[in-house]
Amino acid sequence: MPNPLAPPPAPWSQGPQILLVGSQVVCDPARLAEVRRIMPGITADGVRIAIHGAHDSVFADLTDDVAPPRAGLTEVRTPLTIERFRAAFGRSPDERTGPGAADLGTIVAARLGGARRTMFSSSVRISCWGWAWPGGGLDRPGGYLVRTMPGVERVALGDLFWRQVAVGDRVSPGCGMVIAGLVIRYGLSYQPLARPFRNIHCYLKYGLTMLGHPVPAWVDAKCSAGIPA
Repeated sequence: MPNPLAPPPAPWSQGPQILLVGSQVVCDPARLAEVRRIMPGITADGVRIAIHGAHDSVFADLTDDVAPPRAGLTEVRTPLTIERFRAAFGRSPDERTGPGAADLGTIVAARLGGARRTMFSSSVRISCWGWAWPGGGLDRPGGYLVRTMPGVERVALGDLFWRQVAVGDRVSPGCGMVIAGLVIRYGLSYQPLARPFRNIHCYLKYGLTMLGHPVPAWVDAKCSAGIPA
């Protein structure tokens, strides 16, 4: 039995990686001024470094093929992997969607890898503060972490992204990059009542628990809302 007085193990990490991310950052003076309301004095280069840094730790570990979230599904599946998958998605990774179809664990592993490939693409544009979305309604960067749309290779960062960067949180900004990749490539949903395999928050919950990170309350609540009782 584990010693209840022992400190919990540190989260699994490959350490900071210098990833060759192709995504292009857009941060004109007006956008930079909005970011500076949260991080006074940050430069345009500082913005680019912060966005690149969001790809280099938690995003990398959530999406790398050798890290626990994907390797736990593509290699021998341990009871711990199955337990954490069930906690996030409400079903076993060994279940299949139909005869001859890939099992659920294979689908999730593939989607995490697809999110990585999407965010490495040089066709993706990341705005440091909001976008004017054609047909997308009024944009309110003051109320979100990231925003994007299915099939649209644009990512908008908002107030919540920069507040987390400002306090040194590496988990939430990295999660934001995963969210962007999953939405662009697979059209997954931000809505908490979406079914678990359509709900971006369940992918984050599964991945973070596999890495040993505490799951932010907003991730847990929005994933759990869509899991049938």
